[in-house]
Amino acid sequence: MRPQSLFFTLYGDYIWNYDKTIFLPSLITLMSQFGLTQQAIRAGLFRLGQAGLVKSERIGKFSRYSLSPLGIRHLEDGMRRVYEPVGHPWDGLWRLFVYTIAESRRERRDQVRRELQWHGMAPLARSTWISPNPVEGALRDMTVEFLSEDSAEIFISRWDGDESDLVRRLWNLARVGDAYSQFIDEWLGYAQEEVLSNAQAFIRRIGLVHAYRKFLNIDPNLPRDLLPHEWIGARARELFVTLHQRWTPRADSYFKSVYEP
Repeated sequence: MRPQSLFFTLYGDYIWNYDKTIFLPSLITLMSQFGLTQQAIRAGLFRLGQAGLVKSERIGKFSRYSLSPLGIRHLEDGMRRVYEPVGHPWDGLWRLFVYTIAESRRERRDQVRRELQWHGMAPLARSTWISPNPVEGALRDMTVEFLSEDSAEIFISRWDGDESDLVRRLWNLARVGDAYSQFIDEWLGYAQEEVLSNAQAFIRRIGLVHAYRKFLNIDPNLPRDLLPHEWIGARARELFVTLHQRWTPRADSYFKSVYEP
């Protein structure tokens, strides 16, 4: 596991629900359960700080970490997508985002594209991205934060054409389905696992959430009207919920024994 990604998993699954901050010694104890060294953990936190996602403050001998406003926005959106049911209703509308960024600001353009991909959007044409989900609020926030010096427009409209064909062209759901199949194959065996210690249950639960969070980067989270029949993502979601609930009591006990806000 990369320390940056593991930090977000821990934060969303635990730290956010407690005091939203954590001291470095507690963080090192928790993250070292996954084979990370202190040096790797500190380097990962430094990179998250450079990216503007994490902030720290010195209190006594140790630093205390929390998310920045940008990090919180990413976390809240990610948590919503991880824990909401698969196949939400659709209002029949498409959101289009059209932007113009100067060639000299290539790094900013790449950053905007990563943000759009994170929100499940796909490029319909050059500098024109599309989604069937109500992402206009996130797009407005992104425009204020990243595109104050550029041009950006948001359109909400209906599609005059074959929407299933549009989905096939823009999103590779077969690849996403294969990834869900691999997730099920990897985690189904744990459904019959014996009772674990508190620390083992914590490692299992965080590993589960960490594995499931990867779908945030590849699954566009389409409404049910646009998903294939008997979408395998729903089966993966059921397995995720079952295992998460099974490991939670003991995992919570371990976290509380280590956590310092």
